[in-house]
Amino acid sequence: MIAFVILNYNTWEMTLRCVESIFETCKQNYTIYIVDNGSTNDSYYQIEKEYRGNEKVVVIKSENLGYARGNNNGIRQAIKDGYDIITVTNNDVIFLEDSINRMYSFLERNENTAVTAPYILSPEGVLHNLPSLKKVSNRDYLLHHTRLEKFLSKESKRQYDQQYNLTSNAIGNDPISIYKFSGCCFMAKREMLEEVGLFDEQTFLYFEEDILCQKMMNLGYQACFLPDSKIVHHHGLTTGKDNLFVDTEMLKSEMYFLSRYNKMSSFGMWIVYSDRALTSFIKIIKKRYHQASLKDYMVFLKKTWKHFIKYSRSEKNVI
Repeated sequence: MIAFVILNYNTWEMTLRCVESIFETCKQNYTIYIVDNGSTNDSYYQIEKEYRGNEKVVVIKSENLGYARGNNNGIRQAIKDGYDIITVTNNDVIFLEDSINRMYSFLERNENTAVTAPYILSPEGVLHNLPSLKKVSNRDYLLHHTRLEKFLSKESKRQYDQQYNLTSNAIGNDPISIYKFSGCCFMAKREMLEEVGLFDEQTFLYFEEDILCQKMMNLGYQACFLPDSKIVHHHGLTTGKDNLFVDTEMLKSEMYFLSRYNKMSSFGMWIVYSDRALTSFIKIIKKRYHQASLKDYMVFLKKTWKHFIKYSRSEKNVI
C-alpha cells in the first residue's frame, strides 16, 4: 500500500492532473493526501469538490506552512493511517506508465534501500534534476556554488562534476546508489521518515531535501536512482522564476542548512550570503523580478541578514 502526499498552493488544475496520472498508472492499493497549503484562490473548494466521496483521496485544509511543514502534515496523517510506503510529490509532476510500480517494487525487494528516486524529464523530454552522488564539502561548496567558480579551470569543474554529480552518460538501465535526490518526487519507507524526524520544519521553502538527505546519511540510510522509473516535472509552475519572495526564503533556508548541517564557518557563510545578495541586486537592476524595487530589495536584505547573523553565530551542531 502506498500513500501519496501532494502539496497544493493556488494551482489546483495542476494538482488534478497529477492525481489523474496516479489514477492512470498506479497498480497498488493507495491513498492520496492532498494538503492545500493556504491557497489564496478557490483551490481547496475545487479540489474538495472534485474528489468529494472518493475514498482514494483525502483533502487536508491548512494555513500556508511552507514546504516542510505542509508535507509533514500529509506524511503524519499517512503514517497515522498505517501506510509504510510514502511518496512525496510536487503537484506539477506527471507519473508515466509503471513509474510508481517500479519504485514501489524496488523498495519492497531491497531491505537496505530507504528511498527510490525517479528519472525526471522536463515537459520537452529532457533529463533534468539529476541526483548527487555524495555530500559536497564546504570548500567545494564555496568554490563551485558561488561566483568563485568563474576563477576555476575547466578541468577543475570537470573533476567536480565527476566527483559529486550523476551525469547523463553514466546512466544505463541499472539502479544507481545516490546521496541526494530531488524533492519534487521520491518514494520513502515510513521507518526512515520517522527516525529522521520527517522534514526539518525550520525551513519554509527550499533545502528540504538537502537536509533530509544529510540526516539519512548520518543514520546510514541509502537512496537509489531508478532509470526505468520516469516522471515529467513541470518545474517552476508553483513558485515561478525570479521571484524576490522565493529568493528570500531560499537564502534564509541556505543559511540555516549551511550552519546547522554543513557546519560551515562564519566566513564561509558570509561569502555565500554576499554572493546571493549580489545576485538579487543584479536582478533588481536588470528588472528580472516582477514589480520589485530597491525598497523591496532592502526588505530582502533585512530579512536574510537576520538569518545570516543568527546562524553564523550559532553552534555548528549537526541535528
